[in-house]
Amino acid sequence: MVLNDNPSVAPQTRARVRQAIERLGYVYNRSGAQLRKKRTGVVGVSICDLANPYFSEITVGIEEALGEGGFALILGHAGESVARQAKFLNLAREHNVDGLILMPAIGTSRELVEAVIGWRIPLVLVSRYVSGISTDYSGVNNRAGLAEATGHLLRLGHERIAFVGANARTTTGRDRVRGYRMAMTSAGKEISPESIVECGAGREQGFLAAQKLFGESRPPPTAIVCFNDLLAFGVMLGLRSLGVEPGGDCSVVGVDDVAEAALWKPGLTTMAMSSRLIGRNAGKLLRERLALPAGGPGKILLRPELVIRDSSRPPRR
Repeated sequence: MVLNDNPSVAPQTRARVRQAIERLGYVYNRSGAQLRKKRTGVVGVSICDLANPYFSEITVGIEEALGEGGFALILGHAGESVARQAKFLNLAREHNVDGLILMPAIGTSRELVEAVIGWRIPLVLVSRYVSGISTDYSGVNNRAGLAEATGHLLRLGHERIAFVGANARTTTGRDRVRGYRMAMTSAGKEISPESIVECGAGREQGFLAAQKLFGESRPPPTAIVCFNDLLAFGVMLGLRSLGVEPGGDCSVVGVDDVAEAALWKPGLTTMAMSSRLIGRNAGKLLRERLALPAGGPGKILLRPELVIRDSSRPPRR
């Protein structure tokens, strides 16, 4: 009763019990106590790519929100592997977790998520969703974010704007390309086939994409909007390797606003995605679902904010 902060215990008794605990070195057996409560106080969190600072920041937000509710986390790093993700989810189930938070790995099928829902363990999807699945979800409006990023470049006077990082295998990838296309089409700008580069989301891929754009596009783009900040960093390095100065000769815009974005020279213009808040909202949704299991799925969708730095400027005439 003392360890569970039961208010009915007298202060004098509480003090004596705590003295005895300290003297004996007693450790509360939480697993044994949970057998009576039918709750473990543990949540399984599967992250698609912990090496990416954007996803790491989301994980911090999840831990903050669940920690405030007294939950401990079992953390799984899928590394964008569907097989590793499935293995972790089954492991978490074996540990009788109270709930699951899933950031789907690339290629996660609807059938897998439906199977997890069938376990009757509260489930929240975060950052990426799975089409056709109805469950609690915390994310960001990626389509609006990329439309705003592209619109910023259009307002500066750019007409030849490329997109780097197209990826149809995730909902995030599909939504961001749609946002880019939507802004370009609304402005009456032509999108040539070579203007959209399909590639992964890391620095090396961005470096190669910049070389590809300036090797194949005639004339080359005056601005590049990237799927994420890591790609944008690689694009800027790739431009410099060609003697093209980012921000001066070719504007670059990223997405996520990771901490490194402000430190680059030039500072990277980007769409701030409030990653930690996305994570906190995911934890909040799970806590609410555990408190009230009935009811329709909750959805919290944040709108990105444009952060303007020196990597985006009007085109040179």
